[in-house]
Amino acid sequence: MARKIVTVRADGSGDFTTLSAAAAAQAPGAPVQFLVGPGVYHERPFLELDDYIITGAGMDRTVFSAGVGGRDPWPGEAKTGTFRSWTLFLGGGNVRVEHLTVENTAGDGAKAGQALAVYADATRVCMTDVALHGNQDTLFLSPLPLAVREPNGFRGPRENSPRLDTRQYYRDCIISGNIDFIFGGANAVFDHCRIIPLAHESGVSYITAANTPQGKPGFLFADCTVQGTCPAKSVFLGRPWRAYARVFWLDCQLSGEIHPDGWDNWNDPANETTARFGESGSHGAGASPVRAFGTVNDPVQTAAMQRMRDEFRRDFGFAE
Repeated sequence: MARKIVTVRADGSGDFTTLSAAAAAQAPGAPVQFLVGPGVYHERPFLELDDYIITGAGMDRTVFSAGVGGRDPWPGEAKTGTFRSWTLFLGGGNVRVEHLTVENTAGDGAKAGQALAVYADATRVCMTDVALHGNQDTLFLSPLPLAVREPNGFRGPRENSPRLDTRQYYRDCIISGNIDFIFGGANAVFDHCRIIPLAHESGVSYITAANTPQGKPGFLFADCTVQGTCPAKSVFLGRPWRAYARVFWLDCQLSGEIHPDGWDNWNDPANETTARFGESGSHGAGASPVRAFGTVNDPVQTAAMQRMRDEFRRDFGFAE
């Protein structure tokens, strides 16, 4: 089936003036590409289509912007919660997003609560030349954990849904935030991305918080750069949102903001026996030959990271 082309223009010169309206008008099973023109789109698109592409006019020209925080009130309930705070929700089957920015402007999580820029829940997600900006919980990569730790903790569109085994690839992207700003249970590779940790009022920031299902590969950062606005030695590469979290860093440039311990156990030493954290080929002021836990330059793990990187590059059409 030929892919339908739909134009979205804020000035009214396209088929639609918002992505939300454009998506709602499509047949779920028909392949479609949304060409989104320049401008700031103050909307919260929810897409649930089988096969779609969202193409902006450039990272600095097409911006989806909203400012919803988890502590905001919700009709009939005390608060919105993390998983209803998205600026852009990507559901369905196969999705590609390119050449645009998505931001959540709710503010620091200490006041606004968690605030998602993107809720990535499609079976396959590919983002290239995309900037994602927020503070706490900028990017959520589905699936959710199997069980909540507090009542209604997963309130949102996937609260009672089966947990998907999603596959996600981020290439030449920029992702900023301060607390657990890349989190979730996906199998995901971040390739040649700029990771920007922002200073938090607590004095500590965390890049990742994975809830990797047991036995799955988790997150891999390959050839990425970490450079933000945080004090020296105040940023952790990650901490385990759930016990079997898996996060690895391969050949990445780490700024002096990275804490010498590298990883945090989320106040539970037992996590150190189940979580799998590691890095290989780290360089820059934040690199270290030893971390508090996790592995550094382990040859077997390095080979596994390289295989995962290469497999995802081939699968998403970026083989080098």
